[in-house]
Amino acid sequence: MLRQAIYGALKASFYWLGLFVSRHPVFFLTVPAVLTALLGGAALRGFAPEADLERLLAPAHSLAKVERRLADSLFPVERSKHRLYSDLHTPGRYGRLILLAKRGANVLELAEQVLRVHRHVLELRVAHRGFNYTFAHLCVLDGQREPRRCVLDDIIAIFEDIREAILNNNTFTKVPVSYPNTTLRDGRVAFIGHQLGSVVLASHGRERHVKSARAVQITYYLRRLAPTVQDAIAEKWESEFGKMVQHLATASPDLHVQALTSFGLWRDFHATGALAKGEVLVGLVLVLLAATISSSMRDCLRGKPFLGLLGVLTVCSANVTAAGIFFISHGKFNSTLLGIPFFAMGPVYISH
Repeated sequence: MLRQAIYGALKASFYWLGLFVSRHPVFFLTVPAVLTALLGGAALRGFAPEADLERLLAPAHSLAKVERRLADSLFPVERSKHRLYSDLHTPGRYGRLILLAKRGANVLELAEQVLRVHRHVLELRVAHRGFNYTFAHLCVLDGQREPRRCVLDDIIAIFEDIREAILNNNTFTKVPVSYPNTTLRDGRVAFIGHQLGSVVLASHGRERHVKSARAVQITYYLRRLAPTVQDAIAEKWESEFGKMVQHLATASPDLHVQALTSFGLWRDFHATGALAKGEVLVGLVLVLLAATISSSMRDCLRGKPFLGLLGVLTVCSANVTAAGIFFISHGKFNSTLLGIPFFAMGPVYISH
């Protein structure tokens, strides 16, 4: 009884709705199209990718974020860089060089080439609104030294000592380099375990002296600048840093030069969306084809293939309109949640 009542009510309501639409065809053809165009344009204009990956991948009050903020407040890079064995947290903006000696050579013997690449980084200029900015304008300043200078890895001071020794007709072995802790010329003990790679230690003596190393890693820390304009300058510096390293990689005969920036992780993450465009378009074409074939019949008079095609287009326009309403109301859409249903279905298939 209830089922028949519901069926009769739905049948009557759809009948009168169809009759109303058929009597006003111009209105129902133009108004939805105009609304879709306006709201779709608002969606495209309001779309902006999130620059902070932590906001996409971690909850706002996650324990990892709390620990990172605590480490940042207690051990800032400008005060603890030369005292901590490694970074307790990932720095904000940075550019990282990885220099690998070719043909199994010793990178300690290539001090001049390493320092030449280092000078290129320091002299890199970024133009913004008529002004040129270098690493010295954007770097993290050492709060423990006067005058305040940029925070640089201690391995650079070691390479400068090796170059000076070579200029004085000595070998690099005249500069004692221990691993993972070494003593610098000014008496400070520095940890270089994360700055030298593929290290071979000398077999004689108690001290763990470095006999050879194949790779060196140098990190250039940029200040965490709150204003949007200054942060854009730092982002542009990272971009130009990557281009410069690509040029140096082809021009350096003795070193393999690689670069890593904080912006690179964000770029790679959002590049996955661009890779999915082809699959999305293929899926849309298959849906259109399936809707057209399912609405077709042998009898040309009874078959309605264009009706199925119109249904799919209506669903697409409804999605565009909903996206426009969503962005106009200042909603935030997290694209990383799209794959959750597939991950949720994975254990079901495994259990079966």
